[in-house]
Amino acid sequence: MVQLDQVIVNGIDWGIIGVAGVLVLVSTVGAFLSFRYSSSKRRPVAREFNYLWRARAFTEVLAVGYAASHLLRLQLLWGPASIIVDGGLHPTTLCRVYIAATYGIFEPGFLLLALFACLYSVQGRDSAKNPNFNIVLFAAGFSLPSLAAQLVAALFTRIFELDYDGNHMLGILFSAYNDQLPQHCGLTGPGGAPPLPDSPVAAPSDCAFCVFPLLSTFISAAFCGVYLLGFLAVTQRIIGSVINKALARRVRVLQALTVSWIVVSLACRGCTVLFEPFGLGFEILRVAHMLAVVALVVTLEWFLVLKPVWDTHEAERTLKRLEKNGTGLPM
Repeated sequence: MVQLDQVIVNGIDWGIIGVAGVLVLVSTVGAFLSFRYSSSKRRPVAREFNYLWRARAFTEVLAVGYAASHLLRLQLLWGPASIIVDGGLHPTTLCRVYIAATYGIFEPGFLLLALFACLYSVQGRDSAKNPNFNIVLFAAGFSLPSLAAQLVAALFTRIFELDYDGNHMLGILFSAYNDQLPQHCGLTGPGGAPPLPDSPVAAPSDCAFCVFPLLSTFISAAFCGVYLLGFLAVTQRIIGSVINKALARRVRVLQALTVSWIVVSLACRGCTVLFEPFGLGFEILRVAHMLAVVALVVTLEWFLVLKPVWDTHEAERTLKRLEKNGTGLPM
């Protein structure tokens, strides 16, 4: 098995930090523009659609959290080779927080907000008195089972005392970190070999590297399976209710991309158990998973937030131009 040097792994982490930073920036801009339209009282075009602007803004806030939460597992920031804290900062704890926050809060919350926004778009603005509040409330409520399950997955090794180090299957199923790689913490035995478990130079508790436990991946797969059934049903209703063929094609592209990125993301997470941190296979799958997540977030942001913002901006410019020419529509 090809093992990568710490320098290469650090370079991968820097790349993930850069990609996550760009996504945070784009999502922050989207949230600002959405909130700007929702709070404006002088924009007639925006007022026609403002019943979902606040939900769009909150979707972008969750996208920011979703992107930022992936920084919790980076060795470069918190692991034994941390550039922030010498020797690392409780990597085992942060690995658990990463599982619970990313896959229990931000991922289901973001996806469900997008789903309910689509649902209310089909039903129309008169379908509920406070649609923005309802969208956020339902998204939060339906996220709770996933959050509870991911908390169990994140804390499983703390709740149940089992031989996770001695039993490989238990380790890949339930452990959120790998603490059996002391050679990557600068700790080695005679001749450069890894130290024995009872050796005085055995790795300390902070010599651990985040992994993707299969239990967490199975929970995400179950959630995403149910989610995609609902998402496809709602978007098919949108396709069936529109006359504009271009809009129907756009929704079909949204369907295909959303399903593809979710499947790729889950597949990459699941296959990482075949490798160890610093292994070439593990690092490739880790990067592929991150890119799939970014692609998923950008896809939903573009179709559900950024494109509506741009269309509203263009409609506003057209209306102002008509008014300036004395041919504006009566308000």
